[in-house]
Amino acid sequence: MRRLYAPALLLLLGLLVAGCAKKIDTETATGIGPYPEFSGRLIVIEPKRRWQVSVNWQSSSPEKGWLRLTHAVSGTVVDFRWSHDFMEVRDNNNGYWKNISQQQLGKQGIVLPPQQLASVLLDEMPSHFKKKNGNTWESTASGSLIRLEWKAEKQQLIMTDMLHGRRATLIIQPS
Repeated sequence: MRRLYAPALLLLLGLLVAGCAKKIDTETATGIGPYPEFSGRLIVIEPKRRWQVSVNWQSSSPEKGWLRLTHAVSGTVVDFRWSHDFMEVRDNNNGYWKNISQQQLGKQGIVLPPQQLASVLLDEMPSHFKKKNGNTWESTASGSLIRLEWKAEKQQLIMTDMLHGRRATLIIQPS
């Protein structure tokens, strides 16, 4: 990956993959989705920078899925896939899949493993997220306050790491 955008794309993966990969206990339906497959955009705002990528997502269950991130300005494409707690990543500069650990990505940002994000997008909120009001849920399971806010009319999921001041807005365009 190009040096300038590699940390930003790794941060995005960190948003999705840091934390423990285990069976997810879920609550009742949330009204989010289900979205087993979609294209969209991800807009990330950090204290010192802002960036966005296009997203292609496929995950019909929390245990297995695939994600492609494309940064148009740099031409960087990152593919990420998981099966249970096994995760791999590759980019367009290196066509080989490389194993990646939770620890490698945990340093990058928000703690929301892909298994949990898949649960959320399949209309099953992980049980450690507690409903606050309307379409807002919060969790401190990662050690940091994570807030999820669903804006149904815009099909947007806003994920905020309150401790680190990071916010990612996922804009869903169903396939």
